[in-house]
Amino acid sequence: MDDNAARTAEIVVVGAGVAAHRFVARMLEDPERDVRITVFGDEGRLPYDRSGLARVVAGDAASGIDLDRAPFRDDRVRLIDDDRVLRIDRAGRRVRTRSRRWYDYDALVLATGTHARPLEVPGIRARGAFTFRAMEDAQTLRAFLAIRRTELPRALRAVVVGGDESGVDVALALDEAGVQTTLVATADRLLPSVLSAPAAAALRRVMEARGITVRTRTRLTRVDPDEAGAVTAVEFQDGTFARADLVVTTGARARDELARNAGLPVRQGGGVIVDAAGQTEDERILAIGDVAVGVGQLERGVEAACSSADRAVAALCGAPLTDRGPRRWYGRPGGIDLAVLRIDDVVGRPSPSRCPPSTDAVSERSCSPQMRVRCTARRRSANRVRHGWRGSRAMTPIGARRFACFWLRQRPTTARTNAATVS
Repeated sequence: MDDNAARTAEIVVVGAGVAAHRFVARMLEDPERDVRITVFGDEGRLPYDRSGLARVVAGDAASGIDLDRAPFRDDRVRLIDDDRVLRIDRAGRRVRTRSRRWYDYDALVLATGTHARPLEVPGIRARGAFTFRAMEDAQTLRAFLAIRRTELPRALRAVVVGGDESGVDVALALDEAGVQTTLVATADRLLPSVLSAPAAAALRRVMEARGITVRTRTRLTRVDPDEAGAVTAVEFQDGTFARADLVVTTGARARDELARNAGLPVRQGGGVIVDAAGQTEDERILAIGDVAVGVGQLERGVEAACSSADRAVAALCGAPLTDRGPRRWYGRPGGIDLAVLRIDDVVGRPSPSRCPPSTDAVSERSCSPQMRVRCTARRRSANRVRHGWRGSRAMTPIGARRFACFWLRQRPTTARTNAATVS
């Protein structure tokens, strides 16, 4: 789109999460930009940061993860938080909503994120079995914990299915709430899409030190209800059983049905295929956040969502796509800070000056032709409190001419002070 079109564009944004919020905020940075932005959400509430949902389960107020309302107070923005877009008319450049209204667009931005992927095993519909993806899920789970505690004269027992960040976050939140928790992952390690084996092992040690049982390379195959229809036990694929009072599934799949039904290319495993600028096959339709897959995309998460929104704004406004430096991923499940830095190996050696701002200088120890690198990060002080940044961090290849470096810091708490070292 040319500059003139961008200045006068009627922009429709489908979705009201972190990516949509970032996109709208960046579009409004120029007070002279003459745009009208219509944002659709379907949860009937103001936009919030989905990555903080586990804190609601642990006891935090739901309002604590609300996103800044300022962008939606701008006269150029209209937020419709109780309607859903059901159809895209690409030829007519308009969308149709559940309320049977049509909205025209010059540019359409899909920021639909992901939806829960239910676990399909016998007994999964028993009382105490939950999916976990939206605010309603978090509030329902929190209410269930309160009720179930009055029914059972002991600590509750939970099984969390999912070794991604959401699964780790929920497991830690339940543990903080006093629930005996088992985390189940089908992969050989936690967060396999972003963490190397040594990094995942460090995270696992922290969780097990807190009393959480971690089971990898296994699947939950059955949920057993009691006579009242409530969860009482689960079975794993190796035939073993575990007592449980609740099962929480955190799996998710990209909400790409709008794009698929409109004839846009989507990935078989879920996700709208985009280029480096976030544009789909249709130059007037972009996809950002967790629903987008394509060139230069980070793993899913807040950092990736914001980066994709920035690129989409640049594309719509005719700005060049600048080099944003090393690709990175941050996570903060249960008070554990995780950082993964991806460095494009342009000259064969990662540059210490391009490491995450939350760390001190990283010094390279060695770099062989086989692209195996080890580095160390000096201990740092934050607010005069010594945290658990330690020792040798393994930098391991994650693709052709690319590296990943992992950091872990466990924030000090009164109850738990364990730290882990990547070896």
